[in-house]
Amino acid sequence: MFLVEDDEGGGHYVCASYRVLSEAGGEDRYARLVAALNAYPDPIVIFDQDLKLVFCNDGYAASMSDDPRELSEGMHLREVLELAVRDGRYPDAVGREEDWINRILSPEFLESRWEDVELDGDVHHRLLRSRSSFGDHVVIRLNSTELVRQKRAAEAAQARLIAALNAYPSPFVIYDSDDCLVVCNDAYRASMSNDPSDLKVGMHRTEVGRIAIRAGKIANAIGREEEWMSDEHQQAELAKPVQDLELPGDVHHRLLRSRVENGDLVILRIDTTELVRQRRALEAAQDRLVSAIRAYPDPFAIYDVDLKLMVWNPAYEEAMASNDGPLKAGTRLKDVLRGVAWSGRIPAAVGREEEWAEEYAASPRLTAPGIEDIELADDQHHRVVRSRTENGEFVVLRLNFTEVVRQRRALEQANREITHMALHDDLTGLGNRRYLAQKFEELEQARLESGGEIAALHIDLDRFKTINDTMGHAAGDEVLLTIARRILRHIGPEDSVARIGGDEFVILMPIAGDSRRPEQLAETLLADLARPLLFEGKECRFGASVGLARTPLARPDQLLTTSDLALYKAKRQGRGRLGIFDRSDLEEVQRNKALADDVLRALEAGEFEPFYQPIVDAKSGLTVAIETLARWRHPSKGIQLPGTFLPIATDLNVAADLDRQVFERAIAECQQAFGRWSRPPSLSFNVSEDRINPGTMETIRRQVAGYSGQVSFELLETIFLEEQDDDFLERLGQLRKLGIAIEVDDFGRGRASVVALQRINPDRLKIDRRLSALVGSGSSGLRLLRSIIEIGHALELGVTAEGVETREQADILAGLGCDRLQGFYFARPMAFTDLMRFLEEPGQRRQEA
Repeated sequence: MFLVEDDEGGGHYVCASYRVLSEAGGEDRYARLVAALNAYPDPIVIFDQDLKLVFCNDGYAASMSDDPRELSEGMHLREVLELAVRDGRYPDAVGREEDWINRILSPEFLESRWEDVELDGDVHHRLLRSRSSFGDHVVIRLNSTELVRQKRAAEAAQARLIAALNAYPSPFVIYDSDDCLVVCNDAYRASMSNDPSDLKVGMHRTEVGRIAIRAGKIANAIGREEEWMSDEHQQAELAKPVQDLELPGDVHHRLLRSRVENGDLVILRIDTTELVRQRRALEAAQDRLVSAIRAYPDPFAIYDVDLKLMVWNPAYEEAMASNDGPLKAGTRLKDVLRGVAWSGRIPAAVGREEEWAEEYAASPRLTAPGIEDIELADDQHHRVVRSRTENGEFVVLRLNFTEVVRQRRALEQANREITHMALHDDLTGLGNRRYLAQKFEELEQARLESGGEIAALHIDLDRFKTINDTMGHAAGDEVLLTIARRILRHIGPEDSVARIGGDEFVILMPIAGDSRRPEQLAETLLADLARPLLFEGKECRFGASVGLARTPLARPDQLLTTSDLALYKAKRQGRGRLGIFDRSDLEEVQRNKALADDVLRALEAGEFEPFYQPIVDAKSGLTVAIETLARWRHPSKGIQLPGTFLPIATDLNVAADLDRQVFERAIAECQQAFGRWSRPPSLSFNVSEDRINPGTMETIRRQVAGYSGQVSFELLETIFLEEQDDDFLERLGQLRKLGIAIEVDDFGRGRASVVALQRINPDRLKIDRRLSALVGSGSSGLRLLRSIIEIGHALELGVTAEGVETREQADILAGLGCDRLQGFYFARPMAFTDLMRFLEEPGQRRQEA
């Protein structure tokens, strides 16, 4: 038995020959041969020329049947195949058994020399067929399962490799040792041909090159194709392991060539287009930078890490060149400084050139990053900007900011003048209020640091307005100038004086705690300021009153206020006097301060609430309207009337916040109580002229929309003068568009005329309570009331009488024509719960929806 290589199909034939020996011992040798064949692991079988089984080894029998004993000598090949099909030995035969057997028995198949078959379980065999000299069919089956699986793995690996190469964006190719194409990726095909299918495995490298030239893919070869394809050129190209190529369209590739151990040539092309373009841009930028440095008008230089000159522009050359000649590369910074010192360009170095150069060169600031301003000759000024690069090089930039320095000087001078103007009075040259506030801060800081006290004298001229009115403003200005000079003549160098009003002056004085100097100065000034002066031959007589306050009785931030209170005290005592802020004044200030704090606290706590005073129909006596009034429900003092808190709230500028708090609560309470009534009572609120402005209209609209009934604004009659402009009337019109009725409160108390009423066109007049009391004063009072009521009727206005305190007053006012009445006779202002109980009384309950 021996192996023969299969040149066509690959693999090997296993051949065995035997003969029957007739001589003695032949049977024994035959048995040995059969045993040896049965020991062979792969199937071996012999069929005669009639396709009848002559011999098979155990491996063949097991491969064809689950029971190898079923195979017997003389059995036809068809029967053997039927056993194999029956036992599922051939997956290809399943479902087409007869056709499959007939194909195997066909002469063409039987005469074929080899065939690969797949068996059950992914098992693979290669059938090798031959004919003996007797015409027998000899079949040997080799188990090729492992080879098939290895082939699959190799093919899969090769497929992955090809896929990876095709996914690689840059061209890649391998030529064998004969320069024939082995493998390449899609990017290489596209880089060498317009039709990727032009490149075929086995094609010589020069042929690939010709294809690329015809396709115009190699820019360097255009116009010199034959020279480029010559052997000499190709050999020279192959000798370069790295080569940069320029392709059409300004595309650039870098070729990396290498030979592997088996002689294959591996070529990788990397697209370097972006790198080339970036390099060009960098080179262009560098060229521009160099040009810019040379063109830059101010000095610029770069020194290396050893402080030797490397790069400089002409401006630096001009600024730093010495008498020894132009600058040279490699010159030490110290030597450059010595040269410029001897050139006379540095005023600070004149007369001490060597000493200055040594000191400056040794200064740490010289090489430290930072900014330094230097003065040069001829009042020239440069700003030196020093910095270090990452590699340690030293960069120096000198900016000529001479003009900036000169402008800064001028600006500083202008600022000083502006500051003086901003802090001083134009007429007298004394300080103004801003100056005074600045001095307050300075004196307070000095007091905290060194002790002592501060006093303030508040001076107000007497009869100054008379001088202005009778002698003119020129005389008044001369009086003010004289007063300023007289005050300055008496104050000390540490004192400060300011004019804070038309004829008001304040002196701030740092003093010892028990000093009498403020009182003495005040008495001196009172005497001096009372002396008359002559203006244009006429005598101007005037005087002054002085108010004095000092720490610690008054706080520093209250000195201006407390000295003003002391001044008011002096004027009440008869002018020309000194008023001194004392403890009783302090107690009043403290009371007001405590009340102010309490008002602010109450506002945050929501302690201000609406009280309600019913307004009745003059005929039926039913409540038809309710006036809302502000009250303060103090946690310890109980209900407080407006007179106790409104003046303070006005001073604190929170009166509008207080009104809004009361207004919103009243709207919410009354809407909850009367919102479902068929005719809710109207609500009226007292408002000032300031409350009616364009900025509050949207808020008023939103608030009024929260109540189902009529809302009225009561405006004081004293503001309805004939000089009210069209803008005010327009605002009233906006209120009416919001559905708000306009009422004139306290009518008869002020100076409103009938013409003014016609312009304003209110919905209702409310007669002042003092006029309502006239019903008992006789016929003259009745005539006055009747006239006012008739004016209201003539203008088609409703008329409400306030202050009704008796049944008699109510009857008379109703008889005179008042359709609504309001006063203590009907009900006092009350809290919301009391109002609801009042409306539940007989005769007061209104119809509900």
